[in-house]
Amino acid sequence: MGLRELVALVLADLSAGTPESPTVSYLPLDEGQVEVLLQNDDGMGVGFGVDPARSEADVLCALADRIPDAYVELYAVGLPIVPGTRRPARADVVDGVAVWTDPAGGPWSCPVGRYGDAVRSGRQP
Repeated sequence: MGLRELVALVLADLSAGTPESPTVSYLPLDEGQVEVLLQNDDGMGVGFGVDPARSEADVLCALADRIPDAYVELYAVGLPIVPGTRRPARADVVDGVAVWTDPAGGPWSCPVGRYGDAVRSGRQP
């Protein structure tokens, strides 16, 4: 998957908890990095660099780590939430797969890109 598709996976997970949806743009940086810039309707932006040459799981984990931080900045909300708690999930790579995990060490986890579907269908991820 390309960078745009990986960003879309993370945004889909976050959309399960808020109707907000930022505009995303991509700008080349030095040394092969790409800046991912998220902007709200007021034009406020939060950007960060990623290296798209890394493994898909590493890029997806980096996006899943940084995009929720951008949501906090842009919309004052931390997402996604560990089901049954008020804790924002943390992005990790487990066995080569990018997953949301419980930062408190609980057993819950969910592949990045599948959280939103599970929440909308009423099933716990």
